[in-house]
Order: sequence, then C-alpha cells, then structure tokens
Amino acid sequence: MAETSAGPAYRLLAERLRRQIADGDLPVGSALPSARELIKQYGGSTTVVRDALKILREEGLIYGHPGKAVYVQATPEEAASDRASLEEVAHGLSEVREQLTSVGSAAADIAEVKKELAELRRSVAVLQSQLIELYGRVGQPYPHDKAPIKDQAAAPARKRAVGG
Repeated sequence: MAETSAGPAYRLLAERLRRQIADGDLPVGSALPSARELIKQYGGSTTVVRDALKILREEGLIYGHPGKAVYVQATPEEAASDRASLEEVAHGLSEVREQLTSVGSAAADIAEVKKELAELRRSVAVLQSQLIELYGRVGQPYPHDKAPIKDQAAAPARKRAVGG
C-alpha cells in the first residue's frame, strides 16, 4: 500500500479501519486484525500499520493491550462526542481558573473572598475529576502539567495545631 494521490498509505489504512468501525464491521469491544493480517490484507509495511493505529488511538477509537491485541474502544461518533465533552469541561475549568485568579487579586471583603474561593476550589475539583474521567474514557492519559490547587487556608491551621 504505497502513497497515492489520495494521501499517505497509513492515512488510507486508518480511514479504512475507521470506516469499518463506523459501519459496525469492527464493533466496539472487538479485536482488530493483527499487524501481520493487516499487512497481508491491505499491503504496506509494519510502519504503515503502526502509524495508522496511532492515528486511531489518538482519536480514541482503539486501545491496545501489549502482547495481546488492539481493541475497538468507541465508534467515531462516540469518540467525537467524548472529545466535545472533554473540550467543554476543559473550557469550564479554564474559566474557573480565571475566576480564581481574579478573586485572588481582588481587594474585596476578606471573609467574602474566602467564601468565594472555597466555592471555586470545590468547582475546580469537580471539573478536574470530570476532566480526568473524560480523558480516561477517550483512552488518553491525563496531562499533569498543572498541579491541583492547594487549600491555602489549611496551612495556617496546621501550623497552629503543631505549635508553629
């Protein structure tokens, strides 16, 4: 399966497999043919098969068990819906973080700020747990590049309890 005017061979293979999943020929939960079988059936090389499967994995359509098989995780429609939900939650989390920043820098009544901050932290925690769950549903690892917001109010209480 060489590169054609329609695109690289791995993209063509990914599109064929995506179509089979969408049509139900490869239903959710079923195993994909082995790499060797895909090469025999569609031609190409191990690299073509590996790159095609990488695309489908990134789209949340398949997942693999090392040494076993690659399985269909979701239809293209389900994966698109999960991605849209994931984007919605990520956007909500971003908005809450912006609000936290503005609340933290505002010179308002300290008691009211603490109350709003606690409510926002609870919202962030809920959104973050939903985000982690959605990453899991689409078969992607949750990026840990931003540490969870720590409860600043608990630190002084711990110091007082310890005697600091």
